Amino acid sequence: MSAYIKLSTMEYPRFEGDIRLEYPEILETQTGDTFPCPADYVPVTALPYPNIDPSVQTAYEIFPQQIDGKWTMVWEVRDMTEAELQQRAEDILSPVKI
Repeated sequence: MSAYIKLSTMEYPRFEGDIRLEYPEILETQTGDTFPCPADYVPVTALPYPNIDPSVQTAYEIFPQQIDGKWTMVWEVRDMTEAELQQRAEDILSPVKI
C-alpha cells in the first residue's frame, strides 16, 4: 500500500482512500500504478523495517524526509528503556489468558 504526503498541509500518511475523499472523481478502479495522484500529493518511498536487535531495540517511523529530491520514509532506532525491557520480560513469562 502506497503512502502519500499532502504538500500544502504536510499531512502524512495519506492513502488512496483519503485522497479519494477529497477527489471523488478518482475511480476505485484507478489504483496502484494507475492512480492519478493529484498535484498537491506526492508518493512517499517506502523503506524496509531496519535491522535491529529486537531483544533490546525498537524502531518506529518518523516524519518522512526529502532524500535526493524524493519524499522518503524514515525509521528511527533506539534502545528500549528499562521499563520496556521489564514489561517485555513480564509479557514473556505471563501465562496466556483466553
